[in-house]
Amino acid sequence: MWDWLKCRSLLRRAAIPFFDDFTKERMRNIALVCGFILLANTVSLYAPPPLVTGDVPTADKETFEWYVGGRYQESETGKPARLLPFTELVYGLSDRQEFTLEIAGLSQDHEFGINDVVVGTKFVFLKETKQRPGIAGSFELKLPTGDKDQGLGSGEFDCDLRLRAQKTWGWLTGMVNVGYTFVTDPEFGGVRQTTENVWLAAFAQEWQIAKRTKLLSELYFVSREEPGGHNRLAANIGFKHKLDDNLSIDATLGKSVREGNLGGPDLRLYAGIKWEFDAPWRK
Repeated sequence: MWDWLKCRSLLRRAAIPFFDDFTKERMRNIALVCGFILLANTVSLYAPPPLVTGDVPTADKETFEWYVGGRYQESETGKPARLLPFTELVYGLSDRQEFTLEIAGLSQDHEFGINDVVVGTKFVFLKETKQRPGIAGSFELKLPTGDKDQGLGSGEFDCDLRLRAQKTWGWLTGMVNVGYTFVTDPEFGGVRQTTENVWLAAFAQEWQIAKRTKLLSELYFVSREEPGGHNRLAANIGFKHKLDDNLSIDATLGKSVREGNLGGPDLRLYAGIKWEFDAPWRK
């Protein structure tokens, strides 16, 4: 069981090293983050596209990255859930840190609405060089903005911590993630449900097959959230293609690799676009 006070304490401790010198530029960045969080409480979201595995580099300083797409997923029982439309907005706070806001509409069990919003930050501890991989850490907070009575959210805060590593060798890039999610026990009908905190381990590869095109693949493990449930072991394949310097498209297709699709998903599809643009105040 996890509560909001612990999440807030974790976030406060993580933020102190990044905002120690209150220059005018950093104060403006802090104000921007606060504005994003206020916005997040009015709308809702999902996870980073197109893979489950997260990369290490951040958005360029004072630059936005805007992802727009849709995701379709079937559980091991064949139950479909659609996140359409999906959007994630990323802002480069510095050359080492970014802030993210994820929002999505959710269609499930003949109900449609806004899913839980996720806000987060990523910080690069070590930038990649020829001799060593890049290392980054990320923190995400899921906000209870979705209507839990309609199955559009859990009605609780969840916190996700993730360590990321990435290294490129010529045309091949490898990425490794290890994460842990503190899941708050949700309450339905006045009864508190028992859940388990979740481990994540993921490994992904990108192959540069042409100047503007990359092929993607990943294998990931997610531990069970419900007592007695099944752990998930699944894979995705896909591609990224740059239409121009600031606009690209990507898509992935995946499923469980366990016998009988235990742990799910039976099917997972994602397709979307990414647009990069400078902030109006960028120098």
